[in-house]
Amino acid sequence: MCSALLCTIAFLPSCNNNDQQVEKHADILLQTNDSLFNVNESGYSFQIILPKDLMISNTPRILVNQSTGDLHIQLGEQFWIVASQEKSDMTNIKTVMDEDMLFTNKVMEETQNSLLVQRILPDGTTYDYNFRSFSEVAGKPYVFKTSEEGEFSIESVKRMRQAIASIREKV
Repeated sequence: MCSALLCTIAFLPSCNNNDQQVEKHADILLQTNDSLFNVNESGYSFQIILPKDLMISNTPRILVNQSTGDLHIQLGEQFWIVASQEKSDMTNIKTVMDEDMLFTNKVMEETQNSLLVQRILPDGTTYDYNFRSFSEVAGKPYVFKTSEEGEFSIESVKRMRQAIASIREKV
């Protein structure tokens, strides 16, 4: 089911005072609740900052879907990011969302390369929230999104968005 896990977790020492602690690790600023995670799996190679509190209570699951080639990063039920190595743009992301046969997607926040949307059922009920973005890491194009298999609160999606924004080339 899961190919060999080739990831390392860099936990930083906790602080002894109540002040917000920031650690510097190879030009990356880590907050008290941050853990630097190195992904090196089936052609995916990058660093991502994941929430330490979720990593303590949930063993990170990293797997590549052999059918699609997508990389899945999951920490429990409320944190599930899917990455694919493909070139995309905002027009493409919006087109895919507009073609959704089940949900109406209401854009909550939009940036140059990302969308945070509220997914609404045909009866007008909010189902959940979703995030999609595209970027380039180490010269490779990527699309990142929340998993279609989960139901995510706005708070969970914002945590995943923050993690996705931290993705960078491994140093």
